[in-house]
Amino acid sequence: MLGDIKAPVAKRRKKNQGEQIDELIAYIERGGSLGFELRKRLEELPSKYVVLLVTREDKYDLLIANLVKNFRESGMSGIFVALNKSGNSLIEMLKEHSVDCSGLFIVDVISKGESEEELPVKNVSFVDSPQNLTEIQLQIGEFVKKLPPGKHFFILESLSTLLIYNAERTVERFVHTLGESLRSQGFQSVFIIMDKTKPEVINVLSQFCDKVIRPNLPIGL
Repeated sequence: MLGDIKAPVAKRRKKNQGEQIDELIAYIERGGSLGFELRKRLEELPSKYVVLLVTREDKYDLLIANLVKNFRESGMSGIFVALNKSGNSLIEMLKEHSVDCSGLFIVDVISKGESEEELPVKNVSFVDSPQNLTEIQLQIGEFVKKLPPGKHFFILESLSTLLIYNAERTVERFVHTLGESLRSQGFQSVFIIMDKTKPEVINVLSQFCDKVIRPNLPIGL
């Protein structure tokens, strides 16, 4: 009977090699390979940790976007200390990379130094200078109290900026003290530093961390 005759199922066209390569390139350009690597490297760590992430300057935004995305997609809320971008600029960059910014608390350490005009932004606090490490710690502590229940992450970008405004020993003590405090509170913490930083400084800072990660960033990425 006609009613029993089923229409032939349309076969999905197999993509040719050129199309497959184009898709792979687009995936890499969106930071897919970097995001996958970061997720894999962080998942190997215990439930609470302090990581020193060494990266190249030219892939900085891509790395940060993938890092925050990994944490947010895991359902975690967290604190971000911004030393290279204003809070508003950071949020705009993250949204351009389709990152969910809800549950993100930002300590903006550069806006006050650049302009007296401050726009009130939800979940953003301001510190007047990268030299004011005590105030940075206080603002982090205030946000810790506001975080919703669950697992939490912490990101500081970048230690290289702190090293411009503070003595090396001062930054080393800051990382040691802050890292221990965050670890004791169950945070998954990432301190970011540029690969051009003096190797001896990176070596000292690495002593206060559970792991040093240097993402593989191909030249063409």
